[in-house]
Amino acid sequence: MKRVKVKKVAVLGAGVMGAQIAAHMVNANVETMLFELPAKEGDPNGNVNKALAGLKKLEPAPAASPAKLAYIQPANYEQHLEKLRECDLVIEAIAERMDWKSDLYRKVAPFLNEHAIFATNTSGLSINTLAEAFPEQLRHRFCGIHFFNPPRYMHLVELIPCKGTEPELLDQLETFLVSTVGKGIVRAKDTPNFIANRIGVFSMLATKHHAQAFKLGFDMVDALTGRYLGRPKSATFRTLDVVGLDVFSHVVNTMRENLTEDPWHQHYELPEWFKYLVEQGALGQKTKRGIYQKIGKEIHVLDLHSREYKLSDAKVDDGVKDILRERDWAKKLAGLRNSQHPQAQFLWATFRDVFHYCALHLESIANNARDVDFAVRWGFGWDMGPFEIWQAAGWQQVAGWIAADIAAGKSMASTPLPAWVTDASRSGVHSAKGSFSPAGNAEQARSTLPVYKRQLYPDALLGETRAYGETVFENDAVRMWHTGDDIAILSFKTKMHAVSNEVLDGILRAVDEAEANFSALVLWQTEAPFSAGAHLLQLMQGVQEKRDGGMFDKLKGAVTRVKFTAAGGGGVGDLLNAATGNVPKVEEVVAKFQQTSMRLKYAQVPTIAAVDGLALGGGCEFAIHCARTVATLESYIGLVEVGVGLLPAGGGCKEMAQRAAAEARGGDIFPIIKRYFQHIAMGEVAKSAELAREMGYLRASDRIVLNKFELLHIAKEEAKALNATAYRPPLHQRQIPVAGRTSIATFKASMINMLEGGFISEHDYNIGCRVAETMCGGDVEAGSMVDEDWLLDLERKNFMELLATDKTQARIEYMLKNGKPLRN
Repeated sequence: MKRVKVKKVAVLGAGVMGAQIAAHMVNANVETMLFELPAKEGDPNGNVNKALAGLKKLEPAPAASPAKLAYIQPANYEQHLEKLRECDLVIEAIAERMDWKSDLYRKVAPFLNEHAIFATNTSGLSINTLAEAFPEQLRHRFCGIHFFNPPRYMHLVELIPCKGTEPELLDQLETFLVSTVGKGIVRAKDTPNFIANRIGVFSMLATKHHAQAFKLGFDMVDALTGRYLGRPKSATFRTLDVVGLDVFSHVVNTMRENLTEDPWHQHYELPEWFKYLVEQGALGQKTKRGIYQKIGKEIHVLDLHSREYKLSDAKVDDGVKDILRERDWAKKLAGLRNSQHPQAQFLWATFRDVFHYCALHLESIANNARDVDFAVRWGFGWDMGPFEIWQAAGWQQVAGWIAADIAAGKSMASTPLPAWVTDASRSGVHSAKGSFSPAGNAEQARSTLPVYKRQLYPDALLGETRAYGETVFENDAVRMWHTGDDIAILSFKTKMHAVSNEVLDGILRAVDEAEANFSALVLWQTEAPFSAGAHLLQLMQGVQEKRDGGMFDKLKGAVTRVKFTAAGGGGVGDLLNAATGNVPKVEEVVAKFQQTSMRLKYAQVPTIAAVDGLALGGGCEFAIHCARTVATLESYIGLVEVGVGLLPAGGGCKEMAQRAAAEARGGDIFPIIKRYFQHIAMGEVAKSAELAREMGYLRASDRIVLNKFELLHIAKEEAKALNATAYRPPLHQRQIPVAGRTSIATFKASMINMLEGGFISEHDYNIGCRVAETMCGGDVEAGSMVDEDWLLDLERKNFMELLATDKTQARIEYMLKNGKPLRN
């Protein structure tokens, strides 16, 4: 069989899913065509162009950058079918109608090249039945490829073969989807709704069933079934609104029509209130009304009795809340089962029935328990899959509880648990050897496809052992280690990987170690984020010690933990992370931060920042000083210190001023410095690595990775590539042209207009002036030459002077107490 290298993709159908799949293909730099029916009037591509215009309005954004959408080639079935011959992968994503899909297959089949893969994005129709409408001689190249909505953000893609699909074809498609498109692949059997929707939708149906039994409102159910259970904030009914009630209705109908022998078949029904909402056109988020409705800034929820919307005011019982805060799943489930409170009984009943359902259907829908857990985690956003939770809670104990409830008639189905579940020797379904497969009554190891060798640390599963290499040195703040080669890795251990004084010491030591004993140093965290804001307490303690201790003591009593948001916090506030013990002088730590950034930049070995998730403030400053940044697409990068009344002083202002000068190439610096000034003065955060590149935080030489589990591998490969060309650090630049006092005056004039218009406060103006002064090189002539130390001194001076103001201190204190920025 010829190996297929996917160079060009066609997506058939420009609906919500088809258009977003096309967008994610161009996110991955895959040439993509998007087909739709020709418009009846005007431009034949009018329908596709309308869909592409709609993508620009969608939130969250399907494209990593709006500019990416221009690379999608619009096409229609009348004019462009010949172009399908150029495509190596054709993805059908039209409406879930078997007859419509069959008609389309017959229409396009003559135009497919002989080596093309044809895949349907159906969410639950039978792949084998669909394959029958495909020409027999092409069926070996037909399969299901089920993306989850929104395709850019949901990690899961289910691959479903038909009876005749060539195994090698699936391997090639999986390789492409994992490494190029960045997805997590689960191979599903051809059963209705496959794996994730089968389990996830049943979980919602069970939740609905028990909510009604225990007389709990929609908002109460969502208060109970969200983050307390390690699931998305949208929980159950908010998720339904996001998915769309019409879409959910279709999925449930598929189960009802095709699973007539299922023990739970009677529960594959939708209640009258659901049908009422669909008839009213209240389909959820897309129609601005569903189970919930946003009125002004307030969230209202449907009242079942009056069928009117009322203000959402659900409150979880304090006793139940205490049970849900328990991190040990054994104690949590036992607490829920033993409690007499309806909220707790509701949760236990839902868990019980989902566990029962998964156990009974595992053999028919999946190859092993790992595929079920990953499908639910990656497709529905659960922190742990259902089998993982069961195993964590004590397999035999929970199995006994389920069996007792089945015998007592409490379960939604009376079918007993399979024999493998109650085998006395079983302690779970996941172990270091693999995950249980009922078909072979054995543990099944992970895939051995070569593409997975790029995942040095794939997504972890309960029961698997994980060892992060050999330690070089370790303390409470950082760990330096390696995987048996000559590339050192440094990982932070602080909350949210915030940059404390101790982290700075760790980085400085790691650079020394790397230069002495290794060929490169990679900054990589064992889990996201790369580095986000955390406590500002140490900073405030340092400030208050210079004044009086009283206010700090009050703050310390009131605050436990604060995360920065994109709106504020971060930066040098990160480095002054709340650590107990000695509080270094603020000025000394700021100077040490700058020293650390410069050490990363001028190290004698390549330094690589491997970024995933947030890289705010100080995290961003480290990344921009490393020799290379390798960032996942979903990296959110920015210098956000203005949110707490400060400016970047770990080299951030200096580095962006230096980049502006380099971009100007001897020409006018102002247009470039203006762009960077706006990013910093507004605290803007790039909402993808592509946007970070457009904003200047990533360089043209930096790499963007689609699959976060390949991040460390690619970072190490970048280090090897740099060393292959006899890496030397950049020379110290002693002649940096700056924009000077005329540009500062221009910035001040525009900010005065904003101040007088009421768009910014006087303190915002003060901060903006100091950012301008720092980035423009101070009170010097335009074009004056300065060095990096000059710019670092300006950073440090303006940071300390802002920190001394009452209004900046008030912003920091407010952030600590409330977790959001203060405008003063």
